[in-house]
Amino acid sequence: MPRTPKISHTQGRGVTAASSFRILDSHYFIPVCFLLFVALRAAPIFFLPVEMDSDSSWFLGRGLGIARGEGYSEDGYPTAYWPVGYPGFLGVLFYLFGQDQFVGQMANLLMAAGTFFLQLELTRRIFRSEAAARLGVLLLTIYPNNIAYTSFLLTEIYFTFLLLLAVYLYIARRGWVWVLISGLTFGLAALTKPQIVFLPGLLVLFRLLGPKSETHLHEDIVKGLVIYLIMAAVLVPWAIRNTQVFGEVVLISTNGGATLLTGNNPSADGSYVENDPLVVQRNFSVQDQVGADRRAKELALAWIRENPGRFAELVPLKIWHLWAKNGEAEWAYQAGYQHYQQYQPIFRSVRWINQIFYGLLLAGSVAALVFLAKKGHSVAWPWVLFGYCMMIYLTLISVVFSGQARFHFPAMPWVIMYAAWAAVMLRESLSRGLSGQFESQNRHA
Repeated sequence: MPRTPKISHTQGRGVTAASSFRILDSHYFIPVCFLLFVALRAAPIFFLPVEMDSDSSWFLGRGLGIARGEGYSEDGYPTAYWPVGYPGFLGVLFYLFGQDQFVGQMANLLMAAGTFFLQLELTRRIFRSEAAARLGVLLLTIYPNNIAYTSFLLTEIYFTFLLLLAVYLYIARRGWVWVLISGLTFGLAALTKPQIVFLPGLLVLFRLLGPKSETHLHEDIVKGLVIYLIMAAVLVPWAIRNTQVFGEVVLISTNGGATLLTGNNPSADGSYVENDPLVVQRNFSVQDQVGADRRAKELALAWIRENPGRFAELVPLKIWHLWAKNGEAEWAYQAGYQHYQQYQPIFRSVRWINQIFYGLLLAGSVAALVFLAKKGHSVAWPWVLFGYCMMIYLTLISVVFSGQARFHFPAMPWVIMYAAWAAVMLRESLSRGLSGQFESQNRHA
């Protein structure tokens, strides 16, 4: 009688690892995961009430002012210190639905829900893996820092939603109506963070480099030009308003010089530093914000010219501050949640868990490069490279200005996509290896 081959401890662990993905195949997985996603983000809004502080307080105040008919102003003076995109969005919401921060928080919840489905569909289309798409939204669902942001009126959720939506529309929809909507969405995103103005061009380039069967050279170039024309239609009126208000050309905002100076000064350590004597010399006031911005830019550029060695030394520090840490949303709870000190150990523990989780996501996104080199034929080229290009783009911007953890927030859906796909590819490789080992033992039994 032939002997029944024994399964080793290693094989047993492999089978368990493979079967652990079976939950992703359930018909109920996506609706249950989405309900959990919403519940985890709604809970802090209802059970951890916060007051807006720092940037979120500023955005709240400007949004309320717009809703009251005061225009985009601060202390009675017109402003353009931060791009108007997000305060303008809040102003419309407050005008329509009531002047309360809860309205903005509910908008965050809805946009986060939109991000859930946009990431799901982008992963399906780009990585051509249902398992990776489902694992990706599960990872997004339980990502603590992403959960925490929902309570605060900051640009991150709004901008990330717009960016994912614009990219999805460009990749997945070919009709002219969708091109117009994509251009409008990119325009609103640029009105929030002007640095993304080059990303549509990258998408057009990817389209032209794609499979010949999907490329229509003349049409794709024209569509790219139309996207930029629509973006200009969004941005130019704001530039005209600024020019009329301030008496000189101000394209989008008046904080570019300050952002450059706070990252490049004698006390600079790679992050945002505003208490250096050189930074104080910009002598900011709302009334003179254009002049202060000009002075800040001149001071920063002069310091860089005089200290090229130190500027170079700051580059790795800026990259470190951009990518090394995560969980910065805890600071907002520390400033705005009145019972923070009572529950500080819990907040600290969650932040450590988040940091480990974030580290694994980054490691997974790096591992995806290895699998792309081996199994790249299974994904959609060159779209699969967009996330990495975005990560590099954000890094280059931070190298010039400063590195802050919140700046990598818009890239995290892409990091999660890569990590999820790498995990699925690793599972499949292990399963094939164990299956081959098992068949070999059967033949020799």
